[in-house]
Amino acid sequence: MRDLSVGRMQRSPLPAEIRIRWGAVALSAISRKYADGQPQQAVAEMTRVRAYMIAKFGVSDTDVDRDLSALCSDVLRHLGLLSHEAAVRLAGEWPGASREQMLHLRRIKNMLTALAPVRALLDDDDPDVRETLVWLDLVPRLP
Repeated sequence: MRDLSVGRMQRSPLPAEIRIRWGAVALSAISRKYADGQPQQAVAEMTRVRAYMIAKFGVSDTDVDRDLSALCSDVLRHLGLLSHEAAVRLAGEWPGASREQMLHLRRIKNMLTALAPVRALLDDDDPDVRETLVWLDLVPRLP
């Protein structure tokens, strides 16, 4: 269902309203897919869908799926207990890091990379957006 709905959301001949509804279906399918765990993987997939919707259909204060500040807040909330400073340190030493630390850094990179389509829209007036921009600068150094 996720693949079908993402495909329909990206289908340009359809009207925007229909494509936005397909995006909501994709988000629901992703949420159900990961209901038993792997929250960071779910957030990475949902971020890709939400970022696409924002990039194609614009930011919306009335549609939580297209709320840019809420998207940044969701990503930040799921980065884990690792502080930015610790992530910077680990990013410089990741080849010698434990498997679990490398996987954690990789999950962080997956979530942050999904924000690429909306990076140009990120305005640092919002504290969550400011913090997200700081984390985005770390992406090239992550495994």
